[in-house]
Amino acid sequence: MIALAAALWLVQGAAAAFPAPAQIRAAAAERPWLALLHYKHGKSEADGPGFFLSPAGKRDAAAELEADLHAFASTAAVDRDQTAQCRYPARYFWAKRRFSLDVADQPCPRFEAWRDAIDAGSVTLVFADAFLNNPSSMYGHTFLRLRRRGGGQPLLDYTINFAGNPDTDNAMFYAFKGVFGLFPGTYSTMPYYMKIQEYTNIESRDLWEYDLSLSSDVVDQLVRHAWELGSTYFDYYFFSENCSYQLLTLLDGAAPDLHLSDSFGFGTIPADTVRVVLSRPGLVIARRYRPSHVHEMLARRTKVPPTDLPLVDRVGRLDTAALPLLASLPKTDQAAVLDSGYDYLRYREGFSDKPKPQLAAAERELLLTRGRLGEPPTDAAPPTPHPLEDGHETFRVGVGGGVSSWGIFQELSIQPALHDLPADSRGYIEGSQLEMGAVVARFDDRDKLPYIERAAFADIVSLTPWDRWVRKPSWHVFAGVTQAKELRRDPRNALVGDINPGIGVAASPDVPLRPLLYAFADADFQQGRIIAQKVRLGGGPSAGVLLRPFPWWRVLAQASYTEYLENTPHAERLTAISSWTLWRDGELRVTLDRRPPDSEAGASLLVYFGYGASK
Repeated sequence: MIALAAALWLVQGAAAAFPAPAQIRAAAAERPWLALLHYKHGKSEADGPGFFLSPAGKRDAAAELEADLHAFASTAAVDRDQTAQCRYPARYFWAKRRFSLDVADQPCPRFEAWRDAIDAGSVTLVFADAFLNNPSSMYGHTFLRLRRRGGGQPLLDYTINFAGNPDTDNAMFYAFKGVFGLFPGTYSTMPYYMKIQEYTNIESRDLWEYDLSLSSDVVDQLVRHAWELGSTYFDYYFFSENCSYQLLTLLDGAAPDLHLSDSFGFGTIPADTVRVVLSRPGLVIARRYRPSHVHEMLARRTKVPPTDLPLVDRVGRLDTAALPLLASLPKTDQAAVLDSGYDYLRYREGFSDKPKPQLAAAERELLLTRGRLGEPPTDAAPPTPHPLEDGHETFRVGVGGGVSSWGIFQELSIQPALHDLPADSRGYIEGSQLEMGAVVARFDDRDKLPYIERAAFADIVSLTPWDRWVRKPSWHVFAGVTQAKELRRDPRNALVGDINPGIGVAASPDVPLRPLLYAFADADFQQGRIIAQKVRLGGGPSAGVLLRPFPWWRVLAQASYTEYLENTPHAERLTAISSWTLWRDGELRVTLDRRPPDSEAGASLLVYFGYGASK
């Protein structure tokens, strides 16, 4: 009887230690396990083989769970010196509680040292404004900040970031590979101050911080899951499985009931992921604005009396002979000059971690002079702009019509992303335009036939007002197809492929109507069968003004002239657009367009939609 009881006890113990096949299959179909494996549509989105212990793990969640359960009970290493418990701590944590596994916890020195260094107590979602000069950041970027349990210096908090790892610097190859998922994306952790240096200092991008209301258990599980994601990579898709999407899948792995990544299918735009996070009741508990160094620098400069600005310039250029001249100023003005000059110096020198010895010595003298004043820092808080959630959504559909030299027409337009100059700029960067995949189709009442008026693979404009310190060129580029109306052909047969870049300057004088003025020197390359030589190359000037009388009313007027090298007619264009915001995601536009020998007038109603589905 004793032997029989012992045998029964062993059998029961083994059964308790390892679930039955039916239990494994049932648990493998549950949301928490599928979220940890990043399963969508019957397979894992993880593409690195190191993420799975079963050869069938990418497509068979039950097989992966069974393999993991066996490995959790073993002390054999699955990744260098790490056991399965240590390599996949989030899976182990979930499985042990889901099945009440009678398995001893193993020491994991590498993971524990990493986890303790991070010491995460809460999580903040951070959105970095769009950066048009970098193709991978044109739509903005998101990452997670892990705030320490005990507080302390915020810049020493750690961040979790997902980014593509391109294998080329060629912009064309980069775009092609990014669109079709031909290079890997990986998760990484780094101190917050490094992200501040990259975004707010070097790239002059504002940051928005959204504190998330996550329990301590969820935060701990997120850290565990972030560790195990270091064993794999994900094919990086610029328009879908990108940086922001993968952060949502990380959050879903820790808090599967949020269903954040399920809101996205066809496309994922960073701003939309923030809106989806905001749509979950109670998930966001605070929002903070962290301005870029440029915005702080320009705000602090306004505190300097205009007569002292030449001194600020000299201080910022490390003209040490200017320091004795400060003695004639009141202490508060001295402080303002030194603070503003130091901002300018840091901007000019590019925030180098290893400044030249002579620069370091001069900078030290400047700081000592400032410290001896004993005055508090000069206020550098710029006005807080509208957060991204105040802006219109990212996908736009328009319907309208008008009359042209060819007769009456109806128009349908689609702009998959994102924003153009005549649109309400609240929540977006003023003076920026980023249109990708925009198409304008028309139906001609005369011939009762549809045709394409314009299609843009990319239409980008970056207008940076010229400043005595911030001297950045403005630029634009169009790549797509357009109507060559100067060739006097029927609109259905006047399409040409067009690449039209330009570089110039912009200005924003402080006068009524808040005009934003710009001028470019343009190049134009066109190809099409209606061109006598099939291709033509030209160039010329273009200029425009954007007026902003009220937040809900904007007027854009622009003109261009292009002379071609080939013996083809030159192209002129004069356009005026008046745009009224009817509601946040609704807009009425009236357009007058003169392209000799054609003229047209039209109106359209534009409605914006988001990619993310709020739940």
